[in-house]
Amino acid sequence: MDISVLALWNAMGPIPKFIVLILLALSVYTLAIMLERARIIYKARKSSDEFATLVDKPGTDINQVMQLAGAPERGDYCFLAQIVRSALQEARALNQEGQPPEVVLEAAQDTIARAIVVMTGTLRRRLVTLATTATGAPFIGLVGTIMGLIRSFHTIAATQAGGISAVSGGIAEALVTTMFGIGVAIPAMWAHNFLADRIDAVSTELDNTAARIVERLLRVEFIKKEHA
Repeated sequence: MDISVLALWNAMGPIPKFIVLILLALSVYTLAIMLERARIIYKARKSSDEFATLVDKPGTDINQVMQLAGAPERGDYCFLAQIVRSALQEARALNQEGQPPEVVLEAAQDTIARAIVVMTGTLRRRLVTLATTATGAPFIGLVGTIMGLIRSFHTIAATQAGGISAVSGGIAEALVTTMFGIGVAIPAMWAHNFLADRIDAVSTELDNTAARIVERLLRVEFIKKEHA
């Protein structure tokens, strides 16, 4: 019996073939999501590290940091610049109102926390598709498995024959669709867990770095205000 991929494909019925095509399309889509999310996470981390190198050092003041954070070269994925800029804008507004330093610092920290939540949601976009694929692809393959078994029993009933030769075609369909389902699910599950872990690491790093930069800048600003 020829068990090559082409032979198995030719032996399959229309419904199992359709299921395999769905799984192949799903695998291509999940691969595109993996690469796109990995690229965005890399760009977010790289651009944020570059911004931190520019501003997280003695001698920089709020005006300089605000100008650097709003520069066009920061791009859409320099989340650290966006977080720091939002926190400093909030702190500056409260400072101009004459609020005490502890209120200004707390408001800046709250702004950072909210911005981190928004940023995390942006980075996690489409990860739910990977999770859904990881859990759903085996069940899609299972549909092909059931169809293959139904075909096997139908062949036995129609030919009144038994033995492995009567059911081998249907069993082959069942195994192929199950194999495709598992083959799609495993990479999707691995990619989801890996990307989710990287996003959590980036979020923690951005939270700590933004808090350190903003707190240092505000303390310098408070000292200047006291000596003014």
